[in-house]
Amino acid sequence: GTQTVTEGTDAIVALATEDASAGTGRAVDREGPLPW
Repeated sequence: GTQTVTEGTDAIVALATEDASAGTGRAVDREGPLPW
C-alpha cells in the first residue's frame, strides 16, 4: 500500500524515542508489535 511520509515514519519515531527498558528484538509497525 501507500502511506504519507508521516505515516511511514510513525514507527521509526516511536522506536527512536522509547527508553531502554522497552527492549530489543521486536518486529513492529505503526500500529504496534507484530507477531514474531
